[in-house]
Amino acid sequence: MGRRTPRSLRSGTLEEFEAAIELTSRAQVWQGNLRYHRQARFTKSHHSQINELAFLKSFLTWEAFLEEAFILYLLGMKAPTGFQPVRHAFPRNRQHAEELLASDARHTDWTAADRVIARANRFFKAGRPFVGAIRPRRTVLNNIKTIRNAISHSSDEAIDKFKTLVRNELTYYPNAMTPGTFLMMSVPGATPPQTYLQSYVEILQSMAEAIVPI
Repeated sequence: MGRRTPRSLRSGTLEEFEAAIELTSRAQVWQGNLRYHRQARFTKSHHSQINELAFLKSFLTWEAFLEEAFILYLLGMKAPTGFQPVRHAFPRNRQHAEELLASDARHTDWTAADRVIARANRFFKAGRPFVGAIRPRRTVLNNIKTIRNAISHSSDEAIDKFKTLVRNELTYYPNAMTPGTFLMMSVPGATPPQTYLQSYVEILQSMAEAIVPI
C-alpha cells in the first residue's frame, strides 16, 4: 500500500459512506422482492438490522477518518487544495503523532464533538479545519452518537437517550421502535425525501469534505 495522503483518505472515506448507502438501497429492493419468498424471505426486521449495520459502519468510518486526518495534518501534509493547518505540535513521525493524540486523554475519543473540537484547538491554530466543519453540527453528531450507543449498548441510559431523541424528532415514540426502524424513517419535511440514515451519512460526508477540501 502506498503512503497515505489527505487525498487518498478523503476518497477512501467517501467510498465507504457511499457503500453504506448502497447497501441500504439494495436492502430496500430485497425486502420488496423477497418479502414472500419461501426460502429466502427478507423481512422488515432484516432490513432494519442492515440499516443498523450500515450506520455502525459509517460511524466507524467517520471515527477512523478523524483520527487519520489529525495524524496526516500533524505530520505537515497538505489538503489537495494546498491548505495546510498551522500546527501547535511537530511530531517526529507517525508513531509520535499517535502518541501525542493518545496523551490528549485516557482514551482518545473521536465520538464526542466537544472533545474533538477541544483537541483540534489544542493541536492546530483556531482548530482549523476541524472546528469550522464540526461545530455547526455538534447537535447532529451527538444524536448520531446517541443512536450508536443505543445499537451498541443495552443500558437504560442509552435507551432513554435514544427515546428522547426520537421524541424530539417525531414528537412521539412509536411502538416497537428500534434504532434500525428509526433510521429507515423519512426525515419530516426533507426535500428531496431521505431517510434519517441517508441524512446522517450525508452530514458525515459533508464534514469530511470540508476537513479535506479539494
